[in-house]
Amino acid sequence: MNFRFGSTSGDQVPALEQSLQEIQASLAQQQKQWAELLAKDPAAFAQLEPEIHKVFQQFADRCAAGLLAHASTQPACADAAKKK
Repeated sequence: MNFRFGSTSGDQVPALEQSLQEIQASLAQQQKQWAELLAKDPAAFAQLEPEIHKVFQQFADRCAAGLLAHASTQPACADAAKKK
């Protein structure tokens, strides 16, 4: 079973391990940018905080998609799908 982001024409959900590595790399990059912004303008925190929450929500969505894709490859999931 193939899982894609957004729609049938969206990017394919990567393997769970790859997805977590991509999230980690993206978070490291984001953290650096956020820190630089706050160092230049501490008052920017009010606008930055909602952005941080949005980014983490996207990370959570990617993680959930990766978990679902991973689970779909397991025999128990295939057996459950056959029963329906």
